[in-house]
Amino acid sequence: MNHDHYPVLIQARQIGHSFSQAPLFIDVNLDVFAGEYLTLIGLNGSGKSTLLRILLKLIPPNTGKVSSKEGLHIGYVPQRWHPDYQLPMTAEALLTLSKPKNSTNTLVEQLIDTWQLNSFAKQQIHTLSGGQWQRLLLARALINSPQLLALDEPTQGLDLKSQHDFYQQIAQLHQQGMSILMVSHDLAHAMSYSQRVVALAEGSICCQGTPLEVMNSPIYQQRFICAHTPQCTHH
Repeated sequence: MNHDHYPVLIQARQIGHSFSQAPLFIDVNLDVFAGEYLTLIGLNGSGKSTLLRILLKLIPPNTGKVSSKEGLHIGYVPQRWHPDYQLPMTAEALLTLSKPKNSTNTLVEQLIDTWQLNSFAKQQIHTLSGGQWQRLLLARALINSPQLLALDEPTQGLDLKSQHDFYQQIAQLHQQGMSILMVSHDLAHAMSYSQRVVALAEGSICCQGTPLEVMNSPIYQQRFICAHTPQCTHH
C-alpha cells in the first residue's frame, strides 16, 4: 500500500534496547500506518516481541523515542498470557470485567456471538483449549473498539486448523478497516496475509516492504532462508 495518504499511528525513532548489557537492537526507525496489516518477523532472540512492547509503550526503550497518534485506542493480544489457574472465572465473566464502564452487557453478548464463544462462554477459563483461549483473548482485545490491534505470536501452540481460522479472523478485521500490527515467527503467514513485512536481524531492520519485495531481497534470503538450510549457498 502507498502510505502517502495514511496517517501515522505509531512512530519510533532511534530505538535502542539491551538485555544484560548486550544490545538487542540499535537505532531502529519504524512507522505504523493507519489501515495497514504489518507483520514483524525475526529469528528467535531478534527482539521482535520486545520491539512490539516498546511500540505499544508497555516498556520504555533504553534509547530513542516512541510517539503515537493522540487518542489512539489499541487492542493487545499478548504472547502466552494466562491468568491464575485457581481464579474461579468463566470466559463470559472475563469479558464482562474487561468491558468499558459505560457499556452494557449487550456488547459482551455481541462479542460472544461474533467470535463464536457461545460453546464455552460459561466454562471456567482454566478449562479452555488453546484455540478457545486465543479467541477469548481476541474478543477481549476488541472490547474497547480499538483502531489498532496488536498481536504477539497469537497462534503459538495452536493446531494448523486453529491457526488458519485465527488468521482468517484477523484478515476479516483488517478488511473491515482495522489496522493490524503482528509479531510472528510464521514466515508463511507473514507473506500470505501482510501488506508490509518488517524483518529484524542482528540488531536492526534488515529489510522491509511488501511480502514480494522482502522475499526477493538477498538479505532476507541469506538471513532467513539460509539460516534454516545448512546447504544453502545463496550469496
